[in-house]
Amino acid sequence: MRSASAKRQGLDEERLDEGITSYATSARFSAAEKLALRYCELMATDPDAIDDAFYDALRQHYDEAEIVELGAFIGFNIGYHTFFGTLKFYPMFSPDGRLVSQEESARLYGAAPASLQATESA
Repeated sequence: MRSASAKRQGLDEERLDEGITSYATSARFSAAEKLALRYCELMATDPDAIDDAFYDALRQHYDEAEIVELGAFIGFNIGYHTFFGTLKFYPMFSPDGRLVSQEESARLYGAAPASLQATESA
């Protein structure tokens, strides 16, 4: 997410952190984006809560192919994030989209970026 492509599309550290910490109350995200972020949250924390009613809510914003793609992407990234979280692996990109070393990333993001803090507090 911290790629140059994501930055060109308007993703910045503030929006990324807000998507992790307060997406549900944020005015920066559309209803569809909030639902997709909720999908991410439930996949990571309470997958049994993703029931028929939740999928019906997703269908209000996404077609079947998009729901499958979103679910697969979320599943892949949860696994990826979990694995790298065990290694205390920092983001590979700086806020301006440059590929950086782990040492530089630690200097940029502090003790842990918001994405790892969320994992550590769970």
